[in-house]
Amino acid sequence: MSSNHACPHCHHTSLRRPPAWGIAVVALAWVFVATMLFVSALIGPFIMFAVPVIFAFGAGAVRSAHDFAFAPADCRACGKLVLAESPAPTTTTPVREPAPALARAV
Repeated sequence: MSSNHACPHCHHTSLRRPPAWGIAVVALAWVFVATMLFVSALIGPFIMFAVPVIFAFGAGAVRSAHDFAFAPADCRACGKLVLAESPAPTTTTPVREPAPALARAV
């Protein structure tokens, strides 16, 4: 992510980043999954019916927690995502040299 607080697209200073406590939400989601697995182990043979529910809720909780905690920064002004620090745009195009076989033919 970008280290400064200005949007590289519109240069507005209103980047919205994920909160610092988002990692605690991820840890809480994993504790939730572990607790569900532990409790489901206590129901004995009926665990066959509980496993699809545990998988659905556990996968949904962990995925949404990761999406919340590690989302890229976005600009409130233009709405674009700031994925990484982008290099300064260059106006010159790179010079291409012809292949050696073409250079001899010319």
